[in-house]
Amino acid sequence: MSTHERDELFAALSELAHRYPHWRVGQLVANVAGWADAEIWDAEDGQLLSAVQAHLGAATIPAGAAREAEPGATPDPAT
Repeated sequence: MSTHERDELFAALSELAHRYPHWRVGQLVANVAGWADAEIWDAEDGQLLSAVQAHLGAATIPAGAAREAEPGATPDPAT
């Protein structure tokens, strides 16, 4: 893994740490390894980065999307 990719992984882990401030560092890394479907001691940096990116992408919902998903909701005209 290149230095740039490693920097991306640490930045992504930092973003997760801010999103889940109640998680300990070991817990955060163990959860990411689980998302990567890898044992923590066998996980490659690239697997961890992909898992974090997938989690952050899945956890990000556009503002109008959640409202439109509600039964009977009126679509937001701004979207």
